[in-house]
Amino acid sequence: MASFLFIQHAQGWQQMFRRSQSGGFVSRLLAWLVLGLVLMVGLLVVVAVLLLSWLLIPVLMYKRRKALKARFAAERAYQQSSQGEIIDAVVTEIRDDKA
Repeated sequence: MASFLFIQHAQGWQQMFRRSQSGGFVSRLLAWLVLGLVLMVGLLVVVAVLLLSWLLIPVLMYKRRKALKARFAAERAYQQSSQGEIIDAVVTEIRDDKA
């Protein structure tokens, strides 16, 4: 049963393909031109995104470096302001053996 349905479906596809092959030269030329245009637009989008990423990499690296410098400066200022303050503590563990 399944093979019969598959054969019937495949024959339907073959008939549809034969009908589409019977199109004239103009329809085939138009199809190729549309396909070429779609491929060119896709290529332009990919190249534009690639160039944009290459342009943004140095900007993002500069911002990250600037943020790191600011963070290190803040840490250095905090360490210099808190010199001489030592916090000493003892950690104890309390167990509840009732459970």
